[in-house]
Amino acid sequence: MKLLKNRNNIITIAFLIFILTIPAVSVIRNVLPEKDRELTEAERNVLENSGSLNENSQEGADTEESVQADVPAPEITPQPFTFAVLQGKINDFTNGLFGRTKLIAFNTGLTSFLTGGTYIESTQSLMGKNNMFFYKTELDGHPIWDYMGINHFTDDELAAIKNNLEATKKHLNDRGIEFYTMCIPNKEIVYPENMPDTIARVNEVSRGQQLDEYLEANSDVTYVYPLKELLAGKEKDQIYYITDSHCNQKGSFIAMQTFFKEVYGTYADLDSVTFEVHATDHSGDLAFMAGLADKYKIDTVYVFDKESADKEQYKDQVLLYLGDSFGGFLSTICKGYYKEVHWYHPNDFYYGMLDEYNPDIVIWERAERYCETFAEPILDK
Repeated sequence: MKLLKNRNNIITIAFLIFILTIPAVSVIRNVLPEKDRELTEAERNVLENSGSLNENSQEGADTEESVQADVPAPEITPQPFTFAVLQGKINDFTNGLFGRTKLIAFNTGLTSFLTGGTYIESTQSLMGKNNMFFYKTELDGHPIWDYMGINHFTDDELAAIKNNLEATKKHLNDRGIEFYTMCIPNKEIVYPENMPDTIARVNEVSRGQQLDEYLEANSDVTYVYPLKELLAGKEKDQIYYITDSHCNQKGSFIAMQTFFKEVYGTYADLDSVTFEVHATDHSGDLAFMAGLADKYKIDTVYVFDKESADKEQYKDQVLLYLGDSFGGFLSTICKGYYKEVHWYHPNDFYYGMLDEYNPDIVIWERAERYCETFAEPILDK
């Protein structure tokens, strides 16, 4: 009996040490100077290959095509301490938990084992059919809700987006700047056949498509939603990464050619240009989130050859591309067709850039899971 009691005490102490060590080490790690917590080489490679690493961000400040250092930075207004801020702090802490990746990998491996390898899921990603990973987060948009069709815009929300886009277009047009918008479909919308059968679609019209139909009928703002073209393109080639949430450069090419078709009336097929293969063992952001990056190195990285672009489509213009993580590859494709391209995340844009770069064109792009942000003014920054 005494031996059993001692064993239980040892197990209890070991468990307490385990659950207390993780947050304690995490606190130490999180209070280190920012420079001591830079991206690892593996993390940087994932972001660069998926197009998520903005060349104009601090992480990309030493790249060849970075914006010059004398561009003034926008002022940052301190955030009031609200519940949203508190939640953000909690999320930052949990994202930095010591051993977090190994714990996620263990949980993912356990779900795979218990289902005979037919189901894999982590807190932010899940694997569907044909080894394809999908983004299931609720902290970075709602891609699963978009897929299910359960978060449609109300009439008032659609009107708010329309009014904001029209006001933005008018202001930029008054300055002699063309203005266009793009919405890139979520991966779930392009590859629904690979989604798990356990996730049912209530309505096959997603928010991005709903907004496309509304603006087409009620506004003169150009809104490019290249779903049909991407659906056709996937029949010929892999256009989104299998293990990543982003489209690859082939999918980005199709999206930008859809833009060219709607804006300029020209279109080049995917097989009319050249892509170099830079890797065949890439593991994307969703595999990383699931703790399975080492196991699923199955993606091919394609890099667009700008010299193969159709010279008839070239525009002697300056493009200011305001886009999210998809904008990395989309703006890269644009560099084969415009004299000058500057890519910034919409949150990093400030009005002085219009004077700094003197753009002929502004494209405002958002991934479908962010398309509600088209209702938020960007020119008042």
